[in-house]
Amino acid sequence: MRERVAGQIGYALSAAWPLLAFGSCLLALAVPAPARAAQDCEVRGRSSVVVSVKAKGAKGDGKTDDTAAIQAAITAVGGTGGTALVPKGTYMVDAESEKRLMLKSDMTLKLDDGATLKVIPNGAKHTAALTISAVSNVTVIGGTLEGDRKEHKTKSGQWGMGIRIVEDARDVTIANVTATKMWGDGFYVSSASNVRFCAVTAEGNRRQGLTIVAADGVLVLDSVFKDTRGTRPNAGIDLEPNKPDHIITNVRIENSKFLDNAGAGIILNCKHGRISKVEVARNVFRGNRPLLIANAPAEITSDFCRNRQFTKQEQIAAGFNPYATPIEIVVLQSDCENIGMEARRGKSTKPKP
Repeated sequence: MRERVAGQIGYALSAAWPLLAFGSCLLALAVPAPARAAQDCEVRGRSSVVVSVKAKGAKGDGKTDDTAAIQAAITAVGGTGGTALVPKGTYMVDAESEKRLMLKSDMTLKLDDGATLKVIPNGAKHTAALTISAVSNVTVIGGTLEGDRKEHKTKSGQWGMGIRIVEDARDVTIANVTATKMWGDGFYVSSASNVRFCAVTAEGNRRQGLTIVAADGVLVLDSVFKDTRGTRPNAGIDLEPNKPDHIITNVRIENSKFLDNAGAGIILNCKHGRISKVEVARNVFRGNRPLLIANAPAEITSDFCRNRQFTKQEQIAAGFNPYATPIEIVVLQSDCENIGMEARRGKSTKPKP
């Protein structure tokens, strides 16, 4: 593999003023890290109370609807600082809005290695394997959330989520969780604060790995977003306010991988609201456009720092060899001090499902 070091990451560099305001969208992307964003991924224990979902009747056999039993364990530990434990097995869960699992304040949901919450196939427009709504001090650790992408009963809609964090939820940590095969997004955040995604994986989801609609303080660290494709924007992470009063601020995305997504690795779309104070540092991009700034001027300034892009380039044939050999090139972004990054305005295209 041949490596090339350059002061860019797929885009030209400029030294423009570090703050640009345009329309209703304000982008201020700066170091040091946002003051209100969580600074680390340490998961701190709260209580020795542990309730196994099997003690509440869950089977984990991949056939039984275990939603009620899991909810009973969640309710038992809610408010105690305790843990609802999901042992190894496949637990079928109802993800439709009136029946889905709702986490409580001051609790942990811990899935053992080999534990999977699998969404029961449905045709509903709005679904979620887990919902964290209007609660605080919630942690979800480990295991896999598997959607019904292949078995979904309709072809419409795009709001089938793995974990949905909404309605002023705060102080939420998602650690070592895999969300895969969702009809919509692996993870979804709206109107929440101080949310941490630590070593999570979003793989093979249909719309997004992670969508952030409105939030104050989001940390994404040591995570993987890969193979997102099916309906646009098809991004690894999409920061996209939906309404004029939606604000996304104090976001740090660091030391994560964006691999082979049909859309961009990271999208910042300011069409309907405001985005400010975003730091993107020491990430790896491969097989997808690293960054897309949508509905913005042709150039913004940023502090996107020390990221890497892996891309392929054909090696020039020499002598009697008629073939050009593809080689992988590593493009290293320069240190971010006093450097802005040019990002062309664009819209993601809808690929084939």
